[in-house]
Amino acid sequence: MSNEVRNQIIMELQTEFTADQLKIIDLAVAKAMRGYRIEKEETLPAPTVYELPYDIREFIARKKLKGCSDGTIEQYGNLLKDFVLWLKKDLRSVQDIDILAYLDWRAKLGAGKRTLDGKRLILSSFYTYMHDTGKMAYNPCKAVDPVKYKAKVRQPLTDMELEQVRSACQTLREKALFETLYATGCRVSEIVGIDYAEIDKKSRCVVITGKGDQERPVFLNAKAMFAIEKYLESRNDDNPALFVSSRAPYGRLGKEAIEREIKAIGKRSGIGRPVFPHLMRHTFATDMLEHGASLNEVSDLLGHKKLDTTKIYAKTSVRSLEIAYKRHHAA
Repeated sequence: MSNEVRNQIIMELQTEFTADQLKIIDLAVAKAMRGYRIEKEETLPAPTVYELPYDIREFIARKKLKGCSDGTIEQYGNLLKDFVLWLKKDLRSVQDIDILAYLDWRAKLGAGKRTLDGKRLILSSFYTYMHDTGKMAYNPCKAVDPVKYKAKVRQPLTDMELEQVRSACQTLREKALFETLYATGCRVSEIVGIDYAEIDKKSRCVVITGKGDQERPVFLNAKAMFAIEKYLESRNDDNPALFVSSRAPYGRLGKEAIEREIKAIGKRSGIGRPVFPHLMRHTFATDMLEHGASLNEVSDLLGHKKLDTTKIYAKTSVRSLEIAYKRHHAA
């Protein structure tokens, strides 16, 4: 084997060196290899990729058909995989005590009450499907009570905080991104998918694709439209995306990149608390309610399927209750 290796080395170098130089190299390699045994490396088969049980794969496929977002599908898959690996027995033999034991195990590993209840809800969704499709005679999650936790009410940005964050924007992209998030109330994933050609400049409207592939119109105010136009004028790329990276090859700006940028702007603003895209969405919704928009109108603009989701924002808007009182209560 050593001779084969030496011959291969010489063959690789024969176009680069003279015959005399190759002899010197051959002697040097032979000397260096003395005392060593060389064996040919065998190519090992690729490690087996873990495959989720069929019941889970079928459940996730049905969720996809229902239009669940990629993020939701990933969350379901990760939780159910974690549960299966912990369980070490057939999914169809699970009882309520198994669900409780799993949640207790996760709690001991540091999961908070809200996180635990989220895991319970996913397991409940899966076992409801198993029962409804006749794969199991009972739903083990029915006997598992919700995990009680105190929901934190996220406070929107105040008018002063909003202006501080706006003033902290430095680049044209930062200004356009900030104004677009605040003007539309869009989710980050929705902002990522916008192409600038989709914006109707006359109506300042763009139809976006939200959760569950549901389309809805969102609107840009004058500040957002002005910031976007200035940003687009500064670009030299041919990417159709509304927001792109600042360096070649100027790819579409992703979810994580947008979150990092907004976080950096917030830190720079000095308002003393974290700023993130969903806080901009929360602020948008609260401001709409405080200026007289109905829950149904705000729900449509946010792309909520259930009005109860929009009511979360109403809880933080005392001003909206004051407006409703003055508008509808007899003097």
